[in-house]
Amino acid sequence: MSELVYINGEIIPMADARIGVEDRGYQFADGVYEVFRLYNGRPFTFKEHLDRLERSAAGIKLALPTPRTELEAGLLKLVDRSGVREGMIYLQATRGVAPRNHVFPESPSGTVVAYCRPLPPIPNPGEGEGAKLMAVPDERWKRCWIKSIALLANVLAKNEAVSQGYDEAVFVENGVVTECSASNVFAIINGKIVTHPVGSKVLPGITREVLFQCAAELKIEVDERTLMESEAVRAQELFITSTTREISWVARWNEKYIGQGRCGPLTAKLHRAIQQRVRQETNG
Repeated sequence: MSELVYINGEIIPMADARIGVEDRGYQFADGVYEVFRLYNGRPFTFKEHLDRLERSAAGIKLALPTPRTELEAGLLKLVDRSGVREGMIYLQATRGVAPRNHVFPESPSGTVVAYCRPLPPIPNPGEGEGAKLMAVPDERWKRCWIKSIALLANVLAKNEAVSQGYDEAVFVENGVVTECSASNVFAIINGKIVTHPVGSKVLPGITREVLFQCAAELKIEVDERTLMESEAVRAQELFITSTTREISWVARWNEKYIGQGRCGPLTAKLHRAIQQRVRQETNG
């Protein structure tokens, strides 16, 4: 079966999809995106991701061209027709096609595109190889709470890390740890979860929020504050979260091994709690 794509309300074969060369997403990165995780053919935290999409769109003064109820129905139809059970939905919304001009078009057309992709199984909590993080300077813009498609700084950082044998880049600004190129980062310090607050340099991750809910149920304290790199490298445990990876424990920060190079007990406990939440909400 050919891969399908949702584009402006229609579901068509990917090979037949066409977007104008003057789409502002292509020429200006004038758009936002979301990634939804599919379990058992059902999107996890569907509402929360759509809420964030609307906040991101508002953050760039973008009126989404598709009403929310129509978009929800279209995405669920896409999932059903795609046949993807364990995977993801990628959704991108741009201001659409208009003559190239820095000024917004008076009547933007808008472009919404989405497709599904399968993903490999996530390792069981505490299993798998720990992530290796490489610290890089945080040279991104100051609206990281917007899930913008303008990701070149993140792409460059990630590729620099991978080229040197690491898995992920972690941004550091004046000694302060913000987040990673494609994930949020957390330290376990004296039995507490420590992470930088959401804001100009930290995306409000959906898995991050689920983690906090699970931590409250487990009576694990969360301390949202400035996290210094000097603290992170000495933490008892480190882990990163994202929609597609859930939780990945961190084995190394640059050349420094964390927690003797194995998954810590609180990280594994939190991951089990997240997976339990997933099973409850998706009947997986």
